[in-house]
Amino acid sequence: MTVQSEPQHIIRARIVQYSHLGMTLAVSVLVGFFVGFWLDGKIGTKPLLAIIGAFIGMTGGFIYLVRTLNRLQKESENGEDAGGGDG
Repeated sequence: MTVQSEPQHIIRARIVQYSHLGMTLAVSVLVGFFVGFWLDGKIGTKPLLAIIGAFIGMTGGFIYLVRTLNRLQKESENGEDAGGGDG
């Protein structure tokens, strides 16, 4: 099915699904960084744990990104409504 033949609500739902992935990745990196930064302050290892925390957050974010994209692709191939149900 092409984008032009899909109803508007399905297109909007897909936009929301894909746009949240970028936010999730950014938040994962930031949370990891700030947890590491906080631990650096407690332990006195600045900036080692902040950098490690950012990389851990990035890794977790990428794992989530790949899993979600695989799931969305399978749903699309199966012809399921990517927007979910109405309630």
